[in-house]
Amino acid sequence: MDRKYLVKQYNTYSVVVEVPKALQAKAGRKRFKKSLGTDSLAEANRRKHFHVANFHRQIAEWAKGGGDSDAKLARLAAEFRQALESSDKRWHEDEQEHEWSEYEEELDRLKAQAVVIQNSDGSEAAARFFNAATGQATFLKDQYPMWLAEVQHAGQTKGQHESTIKRFMGWATDSVTIEEVSRKKAGAYVTDLLASSGLAHATARRHVSSLSSLWLWLVGRGVAQENPWRGQQLGKKQEPAERKGLPSKALLKLLSGTYSTPKFAQVLSDLLRLALLHGARLEELCALKRADIHKRDDGYWMAITSGKTRAAKREIPVHPLAVGIIERRCADKDEYLFVGLDPGGPDNKRSWYVSKAYGRFREQVEVAGDKEDFHALRNTFITCMEGRGVLESTVKLLVGHSRKGSITYGHYSKGESVPLRNAIEQLDYGAEVMKAIASP
Repeated sequence: MDRKYLVKQYNTYSVVVEVPKALQAKAGRKRFKKSLGTDSLAEANRRKHFHVANFHRQIAEWAKGGGDSDAKLARLAAEFRQALESSDKRWHEDEQEHEWSEYEEELDRLKAQAVVIQNSDGSEAAARFFNAATGQATFLKDQYPMWLAEVQHAGQTKGQHESTIKRFMGWATDSVTIEEVSRKKAGAYVTDLLASSGLAHATARRHVSSLSSLWLWLVGRGVAQENPWRGQQLGKKQEPAERKGLPSKALLKLLSGTYSTPKFAQVLSDLLRLALLHGARLEELCALKRADIHKRDDGYWMAITSGKTRAAKREIPVHPLAVGIIERRCADKDEYLFVGLDPGGPDNKRSWYVSKAYGRFREQVEVAGDKEDFHALRNTFITCMEGRGVLESTVKLLVGHSRKGSITYGHYSKGESVPLRNAIEQLDYGAEVMKAIASP
């Protein structure tokens, strides 16, 4: 098992990234270290990638010289704040009967330093420094990591959140304080996102949503007084293209095509057919293990043991046209049904590289529309089942959608007695497509 970037102390793994010697003075440290909160090596390996990527980004920023002045002022403000908080506020009288206090002397030093900063970096930087040093302001960079640690989002989403926050800090300054982000300043940033960032409207909207979520957390923690991002308008929203079921022409192109790279050729062929026959998500299929496949009196069944929601955990009958794929892959004797898939991405998903390969495969067979991705196969399955008259509540059991919207079927019944095999055997994309599925 890989132990790179990992150390274990007191039965808990931490991720450690060394700072290059030439950058240690600028960084003010020799290494990054973050507890991963687990004694499992496998889990530590899954969790470490997010932090390793962040640490390397910071090292790269120091290597480029970015944020050096801001970081210096932030460190200086922290030193003054610590000195003020530890200073004695009692007044004393010296031999000349002059009154003095340790706190007031430290405050005078701080005011003098603020003047120096104002002369060199401007009044905004000086005010930010003074407010942070006196505890009247809080640096955003000191707060957002705690939010990221608390939010219950996947690693990829957390990575997007962090990228969004760092982009804002790059615009406002790395030492921006929470208190100085007014509605006016937030509005100016939104204008910049729309006018000059080059970001798509949907991406800009996601950026504002991330920042708004962070500020809601800050308000809840008593660090911020209001959320300046709430109500920021992004202009007329362009309606995104809808993902629909793929037509027979596109399905035949996919089913008759062969991916150019041998490593993924058979994998994509099998995954494509399993998705069309069961409506399963890509990661659900890539994560299947031989132990998840079992045979009942009526044929093979597969257990989906994890997914995006609680409803995603389910058992579904294997379609007759998929039996050959299942038996061939179970004969391999590997733990996983799909052997040799390297996990990747922020969430260490087994589908990470497969998804990218499928995107290239779609281009090769000219099914490369924006909404014609692997997830469109799920839409195709659901559309077909609806056309065959299968009850929506039954389709939800097959594809792992919640039935909570129905009091009768969602609350009082969990679907144990629904004849799922009868339902899935009603699947029919037409003779030509079904023949292509049966002939991988």
